[in-house]
Amino acid sequence: MGDFMNQYLSSASLKALAKGQLLGKYGTVIGAYLLHFLCAVPFGLAVTLFISTDTIWGTLIYCIALFLFGLLSGYFIAGETYIYLKIACNQTPYVSDLFHFFRGDTLKLFQVQAVLTAIDIICTLPSLLLSSHINQSLLSFDADMAAAGVLPVNASLFLVYIILYLAGTIINFYVHSLLFSQVFYLMLDFPEYTAPELLKRSARLMKGSKGRLLYISLSFVPLIILGAFSFGIAFLWLIPYMEAVNANFYLDLIRKSKNVKMNSEEL
Repeated sequence: MGDFMNQYLSSASLKALAKGQLLGKYGTVIGAYLLHFLCAVPFGLAVTLFISTDTIWGTLIYCIALFLFGLLSGYFIAGETYIYLKIACNQTPYVSDLFHFFRGDTLKLFQVQAVLTAIDIICTLPSLLLSSHINQSLLSFDADMAAAGVLPVNASLFLVYIILYLAGTIINFYVHSLLFSQVFYLMLDFPEYTAPELLKRSARLMKGSKGRLLYISLSFVPLIILGAFSFGIAFLWLIPYMEAVNANFYLDLIRKSKNVKMNSEEL
């Protein structure tokens, strides 16, 4: 009996739960998603469009702006986490829940998001700095150099850029989407935890479950590809679906961790 209780729900079971829980709630979650888009995306676009990364100084300014944008985005991402955790717990969500962390313990969220955003910047910075050097090479490339058979970019340098970019992306995905993926859920369930404790608890909770979450994430890739052909419209359904699955994954994870703890105490 104990072994059965300690078995995790399958990907199909988590998706079935999410589909049922979202019925009648799409208006709320789509409204929250669009509000998040309207509040955060203009700032992100301004950073991307108006800050040049053609120079090292421009790249550093871009990273600072990106850090500030990451801090702001964290409050909305955590608010959406609150919405989907309520849905997974069969509670009524509201669009105003998106601003939940603007009203609560803002300092703790700031600390957690500062760590996550700093990791993001550290993973991105090497390839960004190298890309600024590559951009300068491209800008200085002219017809005479082309006629002489000179390559616009050093092949070895470009290869290093690709390696740094891929390595940064993989590490970033591992940290954000796997290792610390449960931190906002834990912040809601365990308000007494400090920011460092939340990060440690998320890493501990994900021990042995990172492969399972990766499999669930990859299972959405075909739907994401199809959604791209709908000019983004399908994402209004797909993103809530994915977020609801993630919320149920957390609940399954935390319940099983409690069962394991209870069983070990009985032994």
